[in-house]
Amino acid sequence: MTEVKVHDKYLVVIPKDVRETLGLRIGETVDFVVEHEKAVIYPKRGDPASVEKLHGIIKHKGTVDEGIEDGYGVMGEES
Repeated sequence: MTEVKVHDKYLVVIPKDVRETLGLRIGETVDFVVEHEKAVIYPKRGDPASVEKLHGIIKHKGTVDEGIEDGYGVMGEES
């Protein structure tokens, strides 16, 4: 557990170990939820707005299955 201080305007810095564990990046959105009297941070991923921003950036001719197989092939080459 990492302790942080609440600053002016109730700002807090998310500690590096937490950011790395959650894979947070600058500009991402998170949800704060109170669960059992504790604050929990949930990275907000996969919302429709995020998907809409990416729609159409990859051009692939062929079926979806072929595109997935091509993607797996590339991932295997990077390892």
